Amino acid sequence: MSRLGCTAFVIGCLIAPMPLQAATVTIDGDNPKQSITVTIEDAKVAAVLDNLHKRYGFEVLGLKNVNHAEALSATMTGTLQSVIERLLRNWNHMIVRSPDNAGGIAKVMILNADYGAAPQHARQEHASGKGSDKLMQALTGM
Repeated sequence: MSRLGCTAFVIGCLIAPMPLQAATVTIDGDNPKQSITVTIEDAKVAAVLDNLHKRYGFEVLGLKNVNHAEALSATMTGTLQSVIERLLRNWNHMIVRSPDNAGGIAKVMILNADYGAAPQHARQEHASGKGSDKLMQALTGM
């Protein structure tokens, strides 16, 4: 091998990207209504939900809404519902419960792609005029 080829090979080895660690999701526990442990290593929310869905047989809708989520690493212990609630705590979601399913959950729906959106502030409008006087009288019983 020529000197230039050797140099190019060495430089290529030095700047080559490190191999990516594969994402893993480990689920322990056979009684999801009582307690399970989910260990997540560098996995996205969609992958965790997909693994839970395969293990406990509930439907998941809206996974495309969490595709842009960052990978996370964590260990969560609790009921299946509490684990899912913690996993989706910053996502607009709905959990449909079912006594017929072993995990107690029939469906998980991620409603939109908004992550961590602040709640809308309520706006108070002041009433004025004769109608507001009648309303206040009705409310106070006067």
